[in-house]
Amino acid sequence: MWLSGGLRALALAVVVSCGAPGPSERDASSDDLLAEVGKLDADVPGAGERDDADGSVTPTEPGALRKLTGARTRVVWTQDVADGTDILSAGDQLLLMGHDTDDGRGERALLATPANYAKPLMTPLGNRVVFSDYQQKSAFVVNWDGSGLRRLGAGFALATWIDPETRVEWVYIGTDEAPTRAPSYRTVTRHQIDRWDVSEVVWDKKPVNHNSFQLSADGRLAGGLFPWPHAGVAELPNGSFRPLGTGCWTALAGGSSSLLWYFDGSHRNLTMVDVERDERWRVNINNAPGIDGYEVYHPRWANHPRFLTITGPYTAGDDANKIRAGGRQVEIYLGRFAADFASVEGWVRVTNNQRADFYPDAWIDPTGELPASVVRDVQREAGRPIEDGSEQRAPLVVEARVIESVPIPTPESILPYRRALLVNEYEVLRVVSGAYEEKKILVAHWVIRDAQVLDTAARERGEIFRMSLSLYDEHEELEGERLVMDSDAFDLSLYYDIDR
Repeated sequence: MWLSGGLRALALAVVVSCGAPGPSERDASSDDLLAEVGKLDADVPGAGERDDADGSVTPTEPGALRKLTGARTRVVWTQDVADGTDILSAGDQLLLMGHDTDDGRGERALLATPANYAKPLMTPLGNRVVFSDYQQKSAFVVNWDGSGLRRLGAGFALATWIDPETRVEWVYIGTDEAPTRAPSYRTVTRHQIDRWDVSEVVWDKKPVNHNSFQLSADGRLAGGLFPWPHAGVAELPNGSFRPLGTGCWTALAGGSSSLLWYFDGSHRNLTMVDVERDERWRVNINNAPGIDGYEVYHPRWANHPRFLTITGPYTAGDDANKIRAGGRQVEIYLGRFAADFASVEGWVRVTNNQRADFYPDAWIDPTGELPASVVRDVQREAGRPIEDGSEQRAPLVVEARVIESVPIPTPESILPYRRALLVNEYEVLRVVSGAYEEKKILVAHWVIRDAQVLDTAARERGEIFRMSLSLYDEHEELEGERLVMDSDAFDLSLYYDIDR
């Protein structure tokens, strides 16, 4: 059964590392490309038909996506046709891509002329896509079939929303850029998509990050970064703000529950927050087949709260920040939460090609046979409760040898963050106190603070360290910190060096 909007909000805020660069300028020669694109080019092949080596498509298993969602599903995203590093869709070598479970065409270009298509958003009715152009500093809308492209107006499209009573579709536009470390806007104004002149300022109390803004079903709450890295929920219009954590990529989903999520600094786990009950737990989202424990990015709620989209895996490059390297191995995935939101119970890879795919958003037909959600009074055995720090455990003390040297990130590579931890893999030589049975251990220690590499950052292969440790997940204060991890020992628990 589809979850209809109510007076309460399903507030799920997602926070992910914003360690990627801001928008880059597009070449002046291509500033007007969007104006020339009205529909899908006639000579652009459909899914499974591309014959160039860099863009070849292997069709996803037929019916897998529809089986997972239980209804017609459309997914939109941007595809980098250049070097695969445009993770924030800031350049002009992008295609606007789409996949519809019911049209038999697989993944295809909605707008096939390379241009800038930033943060594409499905409209609530599922028949159009709204996106922004960084260079033209404007928002656009296009029909799902690629026709009817038109400029909406100035600003950056942050979110779309439908009034549950009038069924009028709105777009929320950010204007008046703020001088923050991550791109943000001082003013949020909503406009009717089909009557741009009908508008209302809904927020101008704090700057709002451009990547992380979504609305509750009734439109009374907005989840976002106010600004990065301060995640929380704002009451609209221009009401109170409730801080809920630190991180990136916040998102809010409509419904009848009171959950909020944000992403951790390792790009692997969501922190779920039941706002009304003030409960928190962690949900892993990098366990999809094909992701295999590596970093993921671009998490976003679909229009149904049981579903989310992500991109990954991020494995390219030697830099400490593999997100920035992007890569042609990055694909779009859609996942389904368990009914209690304690885990992701199923995944489908939406794309399967040789190009980098970024910034997905999904629309699922609300008239379909969709799964229900059960949030309250449920034992979340799969979820990992977050310790509140009220009970201090004795540290685990070990002597351990560094197995392999890990490159130390530079302050520039973690921007806009100013602090970072690095994970090393060690061979356990002796357990001094506490209990630990594995022969290897993963430990995170501080390497950058206040944008400076610490003197204690380097740990060379073969060096032996005596460390006092506690489980990383027990330190709520670390949830929004940048965590650099290049190990593939994903079966080992992660520890934190409390002395360094």
